[in-house]
Amino acid sequence: MNPEIYALSLIEWQLFATLTFRSDKLADVVRLKMFFALMREQADNFGVHFKQTIWCLRREDGELTGRGHLHALIAGFPKHALTTATCFSFMKIWEQLGGGMARVHLYSPLLDGVGYVLKGCAAEYQRAGGDFYETKKFGGNCDVMLSESVFRVLAGRRQIGKRRRQGQREAE
Repeated sequence: MNPEIYALSLIEWQLFATLTFRSDKLADVVRLKMFFALMREQADNFGVHFKQTIWCLRREDGELTGRGHLHALIAGFPKHALTTATCFSFMKIWEQLGGGMARVHLYSPLLDGVGYVLKGCAAEYQRAGGDFYETKKFGGNCDVMLSESVFRVLAGRRQIGKRRRQGQREAE
């Protein structure tokens, strides 16, 4: 199994989003700024610092039209924010920011959202013999952007269940 898919599947994602753009001529940097603005506004709405939000973002070209869009896995919001109304507010904010159509759903682990966002990455990973550096040299398209908080969450999971020897103390 691809280690990135495995690691990201350990996170308790809250939302799955597909975000399109009104214009296909937008630069990638503008698309990212729009996503950051969306996340910052929602974080502010729920009293969460932006750096506490957890997200995984991947740009993809549509299969039929070739138009670029984003897929995102989102977490880090309080439990009371996990409502259909929150999904609709994400969509409304996206459109106000100049985005196109947005589809935001409560995340269901039964639907393998991590696998969907990272689709194609497992094949690229195997083709390159497990070396993502090699996939980039030959034009592989597995660019996934992760928030800093993803790494904090995963590092925290590694600490869970970590055993210390009898009498060993933590550094103070």
